[in-house]
Amino acid sequence: MTKTYFNNAVIGNSRMLGCLTDKGELVRLFWPNIDYPQHIEQMLYGIFTTGCSCSTTWLSDGIWQHSQYYMKDTNVLVTEHLNHDKGLKVVQTDFCHPDRDVLFRHYDIQNIGNHETALGFVAYSSCITTTPDVRSTLFDFGCEALIHYRHGYYVSISATRAAHQFQLGNNAVEAARSGELKGYDSIGMMPDGAVSWDLGLFKAGEIKQFTVAICAGHTLKEVKQLIHWVDASDPRQHLENTRKYWIDFLNNAVSVNTGNVEIDELYKRSLLVFRLMSDESTGGLLAAPEIDEGFTRCGRYAYCWGRDAAFITGALDKCGLTDAVDRFYDWSVQVQDEDGSWQQRYHMDGNLAPSWGLQIDETGTLIWGMYEHYKVTGNRNFLDRMWDSVQRGVEYMLGFIDEETGLPKPSYDLWEERIGEHAYSSAAVYGGIRAGSSIAGILGKQEEVIERWDAAAKNLRESIGKNLWKEEYGRFLRSIRVKLNPWGREHSSNTLVIPVNSKGYRRDVTLEDGMIDVSLLGVSIPFEVFDFNDPRVENTVNAIEQALTSHGTGGIKRYESDNYIGGNPWILTTLWVALYHIRRKNFDAAKKYFEWAVRGRTSLDLLPEQVGKDDGRPAWIIPLTWSHAMFVLVLFELVEAEAF
Repeated sequence: MTKTYFNNAVIGNSRMLGCLTDKGELVRLFWPNIDYPQHIEQMLYGIFTTGCSCSTTWLSDGIWQHSQYYMKDTNVLVTEHLNHDKGLKVVQTDFCHPDRDVLFRHYDIQNIGNHETALGFVAYSSCITTTPDVRSTLFDFGCEALIHYRHGYYVSISATRAAHQFQLGNNAVEAARSGELKGYDSIGMMPDGAVSWDLGLFKAGEIKQFTVAICAGHTLKEVKQLIHWVDASDPRQHLENTRKYWIDFLNNAVSVNTGNVEIDELYKRSLLVFRLMSDESTGGLLAAPEIDEGFTRCGRYAYCWGRDAAFITGALDKCGLTDAVDRFYDWSVQVQDEDGSWQQRYHMDGNLAPSWGLQIDETGTLIWGMYEHYKVTGNRNFLDRMWDSVQRGVEYMLGFIDEETGLPKPSYDLWEERIGEHAYSSAAVYGGIRAGSSIAGILGKQEEVIERWDAAAKNLRESIGKNLWKEEYGRFLRSIRVKLNPWGREHSSNTLVIPVNSKGYRRDVTLEDGMIDVSLLGVSIPFEVFDFNDPRVENTVNAIEQALTSHGTGGIKRYESDNYIGGNPWILTTLWVALYHIRRKNFDAAKKYFEWAVRGRTSLDLLPEQVGKDDGRPAWIIPLTWSHAMFVLVLFELVEAEAF
């Protein structure tokens, strides 16, 4: 089935990650890593009147009124469902247990009508979707649970009372709607099933509590053990313990009090997002929960990019979450290629994710990020662990320099759209080489190595100025030797044919790409190739603001003629420009951009990737971890400057 592109809310425990709609429908469930595999095709929950056929109403249906919020300072999600026609109010509380791989769905069901009624609760589910293995389902009479399974993955649905009826396959969703399940078979090779529970008679005004548990395990025995643990425990105590867990998590982080409730709440929500997007078992950092399983509108998001992660780790360090940063860079060392490079993106378990080309900025940015982390912690042992990785990474970058231009050879740009020699990529490589040299100095490595790396960084800086500064434009160029037409010959007459690999293959490229792009900021922020007071940087930023400001809703787009998801302004690009203005002590301008980004949050304080250029509403990817990271980075700089 086609899923929604918008995850309105996320819950989890850093091993299990659940994504929900604004109607409380659980549409995605990732486990045992937060990116893979995903176990839900469709999952529906509903209420029916016992003894009355075809009376089931799914809680996610439009006939209910819905409202949603997070329990204060937690990743516990509350969705309220109200149906005046049925005389019912249902308060649904979703959370993942911090220590067990169990997702609890607690329901407070109230008869708000004037007459007593007999009610039942039904769940329909179809699993498991990530791989094409034969999907099977069983009903376990000992556990009173519906269990979906395939090789190595078991997902169960049980409740705090014995099941009333069940059905496997055979159009189970329609049987659930009818209120009559036919459990003739207790195991079979079908992907779906339904189970119901009799809740009994509800007097007028009466409230009853009911809890469903979704357990995940690698074996049937493992998932049964979790079901038995749930049965022997108190779900309300699990809710209270989970609430305290998240509050304690926030209390152990750096607190921020700007006096602005909206900003302070968004900061706390950012911390909670960071925890959910950090994989507990590996240390990988997730760019975003997946929204496009079928590659229909994008290249997918549930991966780790070193590029995003280096900004995210900077924000984590600001928040005092340095342990998560340590774990991430330990992870990054493990996934580094033997030649010293990092590929475009990775799964949380360290395996290479689907990629379409090398981005040399990933390698530079990760080494730069390692040094930035050391500057916060002062932990020399961390640098010792990183050294072999740093050395291989820097040497790889030195070998990746184009002898003709002095810039990094053609690779994909920051936005993964064009192969060329880019300003941002060059700046990231410069930042990585400089960081490597600083690390070598701290660790007392050979002077010859440090001098050679320093000389390479100096030469690269000069090459950036020589090749990418365009005097007649009064600003930097985005790229040179760039492939603007990936499908064939370049449309420009200003082209050159260059080699593309060691096997002798060649490709025509356009000599210069003068498109204004916010990534040009990279030559100053964060990689400090040129000082932020350099007139060339100032002129470039002026051009960015003039060309990329989205008129009407505000905010900064990625680049001229951007058409991805409609060409909207992005949260992170807008906050990137804010960082520049903070450096220049233009605090009013920085705050204007910052406040725009804050307004772009959802009703649950989640930051999207983009904000609609026409309506100012979140337009794509909720939440994007990089957006939250840039919010935190700008927030701390404004706080430190006493701009509030």
